[in-house]
Amino acid sequence: MNQDTPKTNESSLESSTESKKATGNIEQATEEKPQGTGFWSTVQSVLGAMFGVQTEQQREKDFEKGSAVQFIVGGIIFVVVFILTILYFVNSALESAGAG
Repeated sequence: MNQDTPKTNESSLESSTESKKATGNIEQATEEKPQGTGFWSTVQSVLGAMFGVQTEQQREKDFEKGSAVQFIVGGIIFVVVFILTILYFVNSALESAGAG
């Protein structure tokens, strides 16, 4: 009878461990955010990439959840806005200097 008691305890311990794992998986699934990255997260990633200050954690998240199209479009928009801003300031400086 002494030999049966440890087996019973072991099996109940295993089943409680398995139920804890199953409960943990359910909790993780309900706490996960929707797939993809949001608008501001994309903007932050594009700006970080342009200036070379992207964190490894953010980069991994972008590759896991992000779409290449949204980052390409965001990058193109940023470059166009950046060039237009530089042109504006150069033209303003030339006008104020009397050269334009």
